[in-house]
Amino acid sequence: MLKIRLIIALLLIGVSAKAQIFYTQALSPDIYTIQLLKANGDWNSLPVIKFDNNDYINISFDRISDESFNRLRYKIIACNADWTVNKDLSEVEYLNGFNDNAIDNYHSSINTTVNYTHFSVDLPNDDISFKLSGNYVVLVYEEDNYNNILLSARISVLDQNTDIAAEVSSITDIDANKNHQQVAFSLKPRFRLQDPLTDLKVYVRQNNRNDNERTGFKPTIITPDKISYGHIKDLIFEAGNEFRRFDISSNKYNGFNVNRIEYRRPYYYTDISTDEIRSNKPYVYDQDQNGHFIIRNRDAGDNDIEADYFQTTFTLAVDEPISQNIYLNGFLTQNISNEKYKMTYDAYSRTYNLTLLLKQGLYNYQYLTKDGNQYSERLIEGNFYQTENEYSIWVYYRPIGQRFDRLVGVTSIISRQK
Repeated sequence: MLKIRLIIALLLIGVSAKAQIFYTQALSPDIYTIQLLKANGDWNSLPVIKFDNNDYINISFDRISDESFNRLRYKIIACNADWTVNKDLSEVEYLNGFNDNAIDNYHSSINTTVNYTHFSVDLPNDDISFKLSGNYVVLVYEEDNYNNILLSARISVLDQNTDIAAEVSSITDIDANKNHQQVAFSLKPRFRLQDPLTDLKVYVRQNNRNDNERTGFKPTIITPDKISYGHIKDLIFEAGNEFRRFDISSNKYNGFNVNRIEYRRPYYYTDISTDEIRSNKPYVYDQDQNGHFIIRNRDAGDNDIEADYFQTTFTLAVDEPISQNIYLNGFLTQNISNEKYKMTYDAYSRTYNLTLLLKQGLYNYQYLTKDGNQYSERLIEGNFYQTENEYSIWVYYRPIGQRFDRLVGVTSIISRQK
């Protein structure tokens, strides 16, 4: 009966019917501040764990709801390299333990104007662990209401047996020290590889953005001990600009890039300092965190349950509305650009505006425009070859006859100009 209910729930979010791609995102308006942190608490790390007894990922989030408290449960689904559901594996093949567990670690907020419940779960744990490397999505839902899926979260399990050597250059195959950066890398598998052209799937992401992920490209050189990917146009990315930053870790003073904080019942309201278009200005280096955020209340001891929520307004000054939609982007939006994060133009103030309910902390963000299906920093942020970006490379292995994509290599590299 449980399996049938979960299949119905997956159908409701379009997964089984259309092979929908999973993302880390809230699927309910009640869910806020999804975080996936490694065991060491590094807020810049990728949500990847190794087959190691001491390695785990902590998934945490808040639920803001006026309804009576409901216990939450989670289920783990095996995914392919492209984050669609793997329909060829049964749960007993990829998991140890029973795949329907309660989230027992939850606490109500303390001394906050916005009341919420903070939930947290470590994976793997005593109830469940992974048998296979690869991609997994964690679905969280209400107990006794499997149709109400509240969020999905991407995590990956790594069997690191491929060495990856990577570099990023601003001397690209389309320009030199101007608007782009090009990724090149080589792989040295530590296992017998029959056919690199068919057995490997490689993905490259810039700053963990979902919209500009690259895959499907082929190696340029194959030798017995190395597979090289160089001078590939699909691995040329817009260089972009450093992320913008702000600090709302205190309600007692204006943090960095904050214009105003005030309390108007029932919320705190904060205005981020008005931003300007940067594409027509010189590049300026800034020590950003490539889109990440960290939750922090400088006036309290427990950030998880004592950090408050602020109605946070972003403002971008533009004399005339532009023809393309503008979206806020960063880990505060889970690098997903949709209608929830689209800016609205106000002709009177000549500004684009967006207000989001955000938990206290330090945040990175940027503005993207959308033309067709493509998102770009070019119009608002500008493209500068000097920009420091984080590129991650993901290598999956599936030989003929195997029914899942093993994750055999992951690495990250920061573009740095000397």
